[in-house]
Amino acid sequence: MITALIFCLATQHPAGATELIHPTQPLAQGEVARIMVKGLPDGSKIKGTWQGESLEFFKIDELDYLALVGIDLRLAAGIYHMKIHADTPEDRPQTWRRSLEVITKDYGTQRLTLPENMVTLDADTLKRVKKEGARFSNIWYKRSPRRYWHGSFIRPVPGKLTTPFGLRRILNGEPRSPHSGVDLRAAVGEPVRSANHGRIVLVGDFYFHGKAVVVDHGWGLYTMYFHLSQVNVSEGDLVGKRATIGLAGSTGRATGPHLHWGVRLGGARVDPFALLRATGE
Repeated sequence: MITALIFCLATQHPAGATELIHPTQPLAQGEVARIMVKGLPDGSKIKGTWQGESLEFFKIDELDYLALVGIDLRLAAGIYHMKIHADTPEDRPQTWRRSLEVITKDYGTQRLTLPENMVTLDADTLKRVKKEGARFSNIWYKRSPRRYWHGSFIRPVPGKLTTPFGLRRILNGEPRSPHSGVDLRAAVGEPVRSANHGRIVLVGDFYFHGKAVVVDHGWGLYTMYFHLSQVNVSEGDLVGKRATIGLAGSTGRATGPHLHWGVRLGGARVDPFALLRATGE
């Protein structure tokens, strides 16, 4: 079933006023939607909310503002609401509301047979995995007030896509969580580059992810890089777009060298390639 996100106009605004631009085509779960307000005079202030969380708008030219909305991989089917409000120097405030309908999508299924010790965890390993998972969970819903990123995001390695986003995995007959990132082909020792400007917020060596780095790009947008053979950064470092943050490898639970690249936007698990499309790559 195709997953779609349908935007419906809920309020009217006078002719010649500012305009809200949104996608007209269906958007699958895991996509990144561009929401643009055009025609706002200099000095305007704009804010929005989506699922109870704030939407951050930034100026892209003299009169236009843009926000990115992440649709989570497993967001339940239903109707969701967005509200956007703009105050202008002329004291002509405008408000837009949208009803968003999300329906499910089948991303496909991959069945794998692995050694039992890679699938069934003993008590000590399970305890470790839960502790490590909490370190990641504590990050995703934090919003840095600073937007570090600008311009388009880039691929961290040029290699071929080997495992797509959203694929549902069944390991030794047991269903597992869907693939919330993408796997890209990368040789051991190949440089892995930051997808945009940001601040390093997590570095570690994890059971599943191996040597890993998470970059905070600001405003709730994060990218993550797993299975590295070497890490070249430390927590707190500021990095530029294309900065080498580590080297590719096969650490953690990996069957061969590659890069797992993931994105979180406002807590939502989104397809990294959707972020590339939304920012103009």
